[in-house]
Amino acid sequence: MRERICSAAMDLFLREGFERTSIRRIAAAIGYTPGAIYSYFGDKDDILYAIHEQGFARLGLLLHTLDGGGLSARERFERLGELYLRFAFENPQYYDLMFIKDRTAKKIEELGQWDVGLDTYDFVRAVVRESMRDGALPTGDVEAATFALWASVHGMASLVIRSRCKMIPPDALSTVVAEAYRWTMRAMPAQEPAHPPRARGRVRRSGR
Repeated sequence: MRERICSAAMDLFLREGFERTSIRRIAAAIGYTPGAIYSYFGDKDDILYAIHEQGFARLGLLLHTLDGGGLSARERFERLGELYLRFAFENPQYYDLMFIKDRTAKKIEELGQWDVGLDTYDFVRAVVRESMRDGALPTGDVEAATFALWASVHGMASLVIRSRCKMIPPDALSTVVAEAYRWTMRAMPAQEPAHPPRARGRVRRSGR
């Protein structure tokens, strides 16, 4: 029932606008009374936040396909952004409601938690940290690098989904986005991992 409510609400939010969509309108779309909706959700913000959580759950599952794939640290790092963009372009409705609607941010502040989003961000951070540790990225501030990667792909996705790319011919847009991401990756060169100088003489092994 919750899934039916969220599905109907998402369609109405995007077609008619969040502010113009009422609980009564959502109920009518699935053939129920408004009272039935209120037995599952307190208000429209609750429904929107549930859609937001569903979207992040889907995104997290997609990103975690990188686990156990036998990829190098650099390959995992590059695939991370590719998967993020793939999710955004294959799920533009979810993406729009997850990130661009300001009511989700207000709900997060009200709840004082954002577990589903932070779990996804933690995964991205872990991949960035691994890449730096293994020499797949220049060493530096992990938080800054994680934010830079997320901001870069989010910016590309948002511009496309919100039709803010009129400067690019429509038939070239997908190619330009793919090349823009590849250019971003080339701007983040890998580096050889630092090896400590070889010690002279006999070295006592630690117990670890």
